[in-house]
Amino acid sequence: MIIDLAREMPPADFSPDVCVVGAGAAGITLAAELQHHRRRVLLLESGGQELESAAQTLNAYALTGQPQRASSIGHFRVLGGTTTKWGGQILPFTPEDFEHRPWISGSGWPFAYRHLEPYYARAIRAEGLASALQQDDAVWQTLGMPAPALGEELAPYFTRWCPEPDFARLHGPALASPNVCVALHATVTGIQMNGDGDAVAALQCRTPDGRIHTFTAAHYVVSLGTIETVRLLLQPMPSHGLAPWQRNGILGQHFQSHIDFDAATISSTELRRLHACFANVYVGGFKYHPKMRLARTAQRAGQMLNIAGAITATHTAERALTDTKSLARRMLRGRFDGISMDDVSRAVGQIPLLLKLTQAYIGEHRAYWAPDSELRLRVHCEQEPLSKSTIALTEDRDASGVFRARLDWRVSPFEWASIRRFTERVQQALHQLGLGHCDLAPALTDPNGYQGVVFDNSHHDMGGSRMAEDPANGVVTPKLRLHGVRNAFVCSASVFPTSGFSNPTHTLIALAIRLADHLAAQLGGPHA
Repeated sequence: MIIDLAREMPPADFSPDVCVVGAGAAGITLAAELQHHRRRVLLLESGGQELESAAQTLNAYALTGQPQRASSIGHFRVLGGTTTKWGGQILPFTPEDFEHRPWISGSGWPFAYRHLEPYYARAIRAEGLASALQQDDAVWQTLGMPAPALGEELAPYFTRWCPEPDFARLHGPALASPNVCVALHATVTGIQMNGDGDAVAALQCRTPDGRIHTFTAAHYVVSLGTIETVRLLLQPMPSHGLAPWQRNGILGQHFQSHIDFDAATISSTELRRLHACFANVYVGGFKYHPKMRLARTAQRAGQMLNIAGAITATHTAERALTDTKSLARRMLRGRFDGISMDDVSRAVGQIPLLLKLTQAYIGEHRAYWAPDSELRLRVHCEQEPLSKSTIALTEDRDASGVFRARLDWRVSPFEWASIRRFTERVQQALHQLGLGHCDLAPALTDPNGYQGVVFDNSHHDMGGSRMAEDPANGVVTPKLRLHGVRNAFVCSASVFPTSGFSNPTHTLIALAIRLADHLAAQLGGPHA
């Protein structure tokens, strides 16, 4: 069931087993999985069913350090969270992301990749991708070609894209279950501890009109975006001094994102061959994006961070074409609200280009690259696990009374050197294969050239409440429980010890499924 806390309360007889804060990808997945276990879930969402400017103003952050796009365009207080705006790109972390790499301080997770593999498989189903081709070789075979041989140092791979990226729509039946109560306009403003200070006793919520409500459950899960998770956990605890998770000083440290950078421009007289290797693939209603990553052996030999890249093609009509494709997707999904005659008129003007796109889509199962496209190498680089970046609180409060966050996002020389060396390897591989000429971005020649020219990926914030076995080294345990607290957990990308280069959502959803199993086991027998 879905209620609006600004107008109504959960039913008096609804007694939740688990209270989840945040109705984004992780929070909705937790609710869906727990209701399969026949457990009762109260899901608290700060926004409504549509994006509202008043709710978005709560996301205003103070900024220092490197320019940070996530502060303005990466967070959405609405049912579905960021999944209402993202593209839906899915990719697991690599096995080396979970391993200690001696040349990278702070690398490694407190469990191995194989531990998360079964949850990755279940996450594919939770993302609506169960019918997609799961093996990369099967995608190439469908195209009638082998995977491109990019040399010993580069490995090709595909990302997969959710056919329905909005989790509020994808998991609508679960959210409508009598075992789930979604409370909209419920901004969590405080965490109340029990008398002994070793368990959460309640969560305090505030509605847009200023009314305060308190909710209790057997277990609590903070499942907001990285910045908002850390921001909530950093809030002062007037009646208890420092909370257990605040005492070691790690909370808010090692904030990470993915460094996104157009590292090179590419010219090619072999556009068709390059297109065959790197243009998006569409098979059976699913989208597959071909990319290349630094091979494990090359990463170790070069003492580099984990890093990958994609070749992107843009042309003069790209913006209009993107708007037209977005319009078509909305109409195909039956979403006609907000579509004007001007939108339709602009789309009609793109018909010649759309015909070429359709021909490539149907005839070749590929994206269309116009002959005059500008080709770029877009690089996605891991940040150092013990990043100098931080999330802290300011002295200013938002409209709900919560202290605002200050983001100090930084890029290190190690990260910049990894980007330069990876780009040089791509340059060498394209030359040797006769696929094209790669001109490195001028900034890469300067060891400090990253300052002011690179950006974070706006949807890929990670770190800040690091996972660790030892409470001296982290904020949450490997089971995602807050150190020093019996009944509170964090299911957010903020717990990631390392950031890898992969989109974080798939790994987060796998962790959410794993946590749901753990909570269900702890709670014992289900409700009738």
